[in-house]
Amino acid sequence: MKKILAGLMIFVIGLICGLIFTYGSIHAQGAINENDVMSKLKEISDGQTGAMTVLNAIREDVQLIKIRITQMQ
Repeated sequence: MKKILAGLMIFVIGLICGLIFTYGSIHAQGAINENDVMSKLKEISDGQTGAMTVLNAIREDVQLIKIRITQMQ
């Protein structure tokens, strides 16, 4: 009786794993449209470009502050 129950449990677990691999996240990955991915990547790239612009402006301000401090001394 225990062998039959253990065999049945292994079969059910195998069936569930098979269904997860067939209809789970692997299948959902193919449903993503390439245009959606490219638009998100462009959005991220634009955000990084904006961040670099702000960082460069801050760097220039720091350079000006350093120049003014050295002139005051």
